[in-house]
Amino acid sequence: MTDLSAFTVGENLATTPGVVVYRNELLEVIHYQSNTPTVHQTPVVLISPWINKYYILDLTPAKSMVKYLVDQGFSVFVTSWKNPDASMAETGLDEYLTQGIVPMIQVAKEISGSEQVNLVGYCIGGTLVSLYMAWINRLSPTAVPVSSVTLLTTLTDFSCPGDIEVFIDEDGLDAIDAIMERQGFLDGKDMAASFRMLRSNSLIWQYWQSNYLLGEPSTAFDILYWNMDSTRMPKKMHHTYLRELYWHNRMIEPDGLHLAGQDIDLARITQPIYMVSAEEDHIAPWQQTFTLAHRVSAPVRLTLSTSGHIVGIINPPSPQSKRSFRQIAFDQNQNIPAALGQQAPVAGSWWPNWVDWLRGFAGAQIKPKLSSRQQHPNLGAAPGTYVLE
Repeated sequence: MTDLSAFTVGENLATTPGVVVYRNELLEVIHYQSNTPTVHQTPVVLISPWINKYYILDLTPAKSMVKYLVDQGFSVFVTSWKNPDASMAETGLDEYLTQGIVPMIQVAKEISGSEQVNLVGYCIGGTLVSLYMAWINRLSPTAVPVSSVTLLTTLTDFSCPGDIEVFIDEDGLDAIDAIMERQGFLDGKDMAASFRMLRSNSLIWQYWQSNYLLGEPSTAFDILYWNMDSTRMPKKMHHTYLRELYWHNRMIEPDGLHLAGQDIDLARITQPIYMVSAEEDHIAPWQQTFTLAHRVSAPVRLTLSTSGHIVGIINPPSPQSKRSFRQIAFDQNQNIPAALGQQAPVAGSWWPNWVDWLRGFAGAQIKPKLSSRQQHPNLGAAPGTYVLE
């Protein structure tokens, strides 16, 4: 699909300067300090999807959400998830929460000196953020360490999960379970093939024609390189994700899902939410992602960007930008599609609007603090080691 020799992670992809400040069996935490004389005390914690590698958030300097945030005066922490092998077969959603998102927030608090963080989740990372927010609001409702939540193309209601639904039936799930039982994981290439089949003209036959029939050389395209840098899914986690979320849709049932000792009820979430979805997203359709607004007990701002699942999010400000977005402050009496349709599109990227919103939850401006402390020593420069596996 692309010229694989044109890119090297850490050289011309994932190049924003940062430091690995924490590592366990499941993730590395990378800290990116702000590029400004002062920094907002409340940091931004980005939970990346583990279906692909984290550097979609730090692709190139011109397309990096991480760089944009540090240039705006934010201290940023990003998950770089371990690429699981057979030894992690029994790693489940409980572990992704208790050994992933929980210690990451704690590390960000300890380094920043803030009691709270601004929590951001992308795709399945946003699904985990939503589960965490329901979990922590039940476990510790008076001491939730999150000031605000941002969810990017995030499904929580899987009743109409988009084109991938063609693969979600008992036979399909049984076949995936059989593969994972043998291997202990689902290979990323198998998952990538499923998503390519959903857009076969553009993601399969186009390349078959140009590369194989016409002998044309592959072009260098950073997003396609990242897309081909696939990751594996541990058996237990992926079984729960497909069966309990996609097939049975337990996440929208009050107390229908039990996670890390707590029943999950999305209505317990009270922290302000900024949701972003994309008009052409066939993986997390916006009509489905935005239904979360009806289930939480929080003020929600809904932002609908043009383009699709990746380009609608990796959408930096640029004078040449052809993107636009519509936005509403959600009201329980609203018909969301109708309300969005009545809004005039705003030209350009939604990133500046999001940053303005984030500043309201980001605390005072203070002098930047060093990543490397005795409690969290420097474990190496970004992009770390897990992303290279």
